Amino acid sequence: MKILNAILGAFLLAFFCSAEGRAAEPKKVRLACVGWEVGAAVSYVGIDGGVFKQNGLEVEEVFVRDPLSGGVQSLLGADMMVGFGNPLALIHPLLMGADVVSIASHVSVQPYGMAVAPSIGKMGDLKGKRVGVSELGGRSDLILRVMLRRAGMDPVKDVEVVGAGLAPNRLLALSKDLIQGAPVNEQFAAEAKKIGIKIIEVKDIPAFTSLVLTTRSFIKRDEDTVRRFIKGYTEAIHFYLTRRADSLAIIRKYFSGSNPAALDAMYGSFAAELRPLPQPDREAAQALIDSAAIADPKAKDLKPEALFDSQFLDELKKNGFIEKLYAEKVSL
Repeated sequence: MKILNAILGAFLLAFFCSAEGRAAEPKKVRLACVGWEVGAAVSYVGIDGGVFKQNGLEVEEVFVRDPLSGGVQSLLGADMMVGFGNPLALIHPLLMGADVVSIASHVSVQPYGMAVAPSIGKMGDLKGKRVGVSELGGRSDLILRVMLRRAGMDPVKDVEVVGAGLAPNRLLALSKDLIQGAPVNEQFAAEAKKIGIKIIEVKDIPAFTSLVLTTRSFIKRDEDTVRRFIKGYTEAIHFYLTRRADSLAIIRKYFSGSNPAALDAMYGSFAAELRPLPQPDREAAQALIDSAAIADPKAKDLKPEALFDSQFLDELKKNGFIEKLYAEKVSL
């Protein structure tokens, strides 16, 4: 009996040790990073800073160099994707029935103005006019569509949006009456005023700078991994915001030889875009849809809610995780 008990005890010990070892093994996740922007910076800080590993994840990054073609196609062979390219890379697959969805996003809110021709007195006067942006689907295009909707216009039907190049080119086209309006950032708005170009002031405009994408099928198949990833990602944001020197050291690894001042500026610009909880913005989402509707009219029937699944961020907010993470250092 003693021998049997000893054998049984050894067996149970081996079983539980084996089960504990299996439970401790991190889950592997393949993450495609499209270009280098704020989402990629947070992800690499989370990987190299050990944040994801603390959440039981082993994240393998796949860097996609072309941000314009990157998007849903980057999810082929990957579980998740972070970055931001052409809005059509997200919207068109949705229209074709793909189950891609964003589970987190970063939004930059910037002061913009609308440079207009002398005959334009208010935003509504742009109806039926030509408005210039850098390129269709580009940042200024998305910002324009937020402006127009705020003014009660349909960005797809009420104006003709044309690609007119960078801000200096847009202002030149405006001075020649090739276009009658052009969104410009605060810096160019100030310069435009100096040379007599009329600027219509508007409220600060939100625009996406990065999205974290996955598929609904992956969420259904491995919800626990997605939950761990989002928790790790929000902790990586905290790491980035509160451990500047460590974050810069990680970024420096991927930009060896770069000017330290340039890296400091990059760090600062990314930090300005980060919020404790990377939740979607409805106006910015509608701008994506409006932009895609130019190429595919079916996009206009999409609702911003169709682009996002915020259940994991909602959980973190509801259970007080974010408040505990930041204590009283930031205002939520």
